[in-house]
Amino acid sequence: MRSILMAALGLALVGCNNTTSSGQWREVRATTKDSRFERAKAICNGRASETQVMAGRLWIAGAIASSNTFKACMAEQGFVQ
Repeated sequence: MRSILMAALGLALVGCNNTTSSGQWREVRATTKDSRFERAKAICNGRASETQVMAGRLWIAGAIASSNTFKACMAEQGFVQ
């Protein structure tokens, strides 16, 4: 009985930890403008945050650079203000 329980627990852990290789990943197509816009915002917010961090102590300059980075990134993604 104990060995059956251990085997079942082991199989459960293997099933939960099943990882996929990068070759099995596929892109999810953005079918609506809203989903494309949200994806672009997420990408561009990340880039803007990196710019803000690189500016360091120059708070105002960092904010301006971050804003410009966000706007440029959104334009690259196909969205303008």
